[in-house]
Amino acid sequence: MSSSVQKTISVHRLPIEGPSFGLITAAGSSSRYGSSKKELEDIGGFTVLERAVEPFIPFCNAILITCPQGEKSEFEELFSKSKLKPDLASLQAGFLITEGGSSRQESVLFGLRELAAHCNNDGVVLIHDGARPWISKKLIEKTLCCARQRGACLPLMPLTETPKVVEDDLIHDHPARGIIMCAQTPQAFSLMEILAAHELAHLEGFRATDDSMIWDHYVGPVSWIEGERKNRKITFREDLMSGLLAHESLSFPMPLRIGLGYDIHPLVDGRPLLLAGVRIESEKGEAGYSDGDVLWHAIIDAMLGAAAAGDIGLLFPPGEPEWKDADSSVLARKAFMLIRSKGWQLSNIDCTIIIEKPRLAPYREAIKASIAANLELSMESISLKAKTKEGFDATGRGEAIEAHAVVMICR
Repeated sequence: MSSSVQKTISVHRLPIEGPSFGLITAAGSSSRYGSSKKELEDIGGFTVLERAVEPFIPFCNAILITCPQGEKSEFEELFSKSKLKPDLASLQAGFLITEGGSSRQESVLFGLRELAAHCNNDGVVLIHDGARPWISKKLIEKTLCCARQRGACLPLMPLTETPKVVEDDLIHDHPARGIIMCAQTPQAFSLMEILAAHELAHLEGFRATDDSMIWDHYVGPVSWIEGERKNRKITFREDLMSGLLAHESLSFPMPLRIGLGYDIHPLVDGRPLLLAGVRIESEKGEAGYSDGDVLWHAIIDAMLGAAAAGDIGLLFPPGEPEWKDADSSVLARKAFMLIRSKGWQLSNIDCTIIIEKPRLAPYREAIKASIAANLELSMESISLKAKTKEGFDATGRGEAIEAHAVVMICR
């Protein structure tokens, strides 16, 4: 905080009495996570968002969730069927859902306005990321207690790697690791003061990456307590898996399964060569009852095998008119939704295609992108390799194409 900044708001009621409120943010687009919304992913029968909300219930008079614009009805339906419904219904001042804005900062402002209008009472608000499902009640209680005494508080964790200050392609400074820490949530504040600070930030166009920056700019210094290593935020898809692996409440064996898929098709004239729906320039293509996409067929078998859900022939029987010349991208999506309905999520895929020609290197990224889009994975979660058989057997003579796929799924 710069000493030249003129503070405009003061906290005049310390310690802060009155009720406490929870504001859980879930209005983001999850763009870095992938094509699905991270807060709605399943963890052991609860969504990430439900797990983020549940620990706050004993401490709060009211809880408000911000959701993406246009999705309020979907969130209301989720919580109308939630196992948390009886506990949320018991909140003295109620459970609220409101649409967020175009940024996290704007969404928090909308949520604070709604809380203040609905509750008509001052107190402490705990602002928490809906993508932090492993928050403990102990950390909530410590943060809340500190905020009541000091006006504002947040948990911090020390860096484990050495920080650098960069500009363009050069390192400009080497700050001491001991004086730099990483912010977590919940961040707790006097409700009326943080609302006033957010209103001023909105009016003046002051942009911040978290709520403590706004408090610091308009009110004063923020107190901190030690955070928890397991209070992780899910940003990328792999964060969900690493968080599951690290959380002590999981029992072994881990809820992971692996499936193996394999397929081979003759190569014939007059058919397109398709790999995960991507058309490959080739004189010959795959023969098959469907479109013959050998890579999709291997991946489908791997997914179904991992979930113990049968195989491709059982799910899409050859000879059935429905599957004649079927688009295997559609079949892959159907298989994916089947394993999702059984409570499984794809973690990663490793594929190998065996063909003598043509070279597949120019198509590698397009094939991975198709797999990622259809199966809701990041590109980093997909491995794709191409091999030849150096002239051995039918595949080596250019008469066939093979594909192998290994899939990991998790609860």
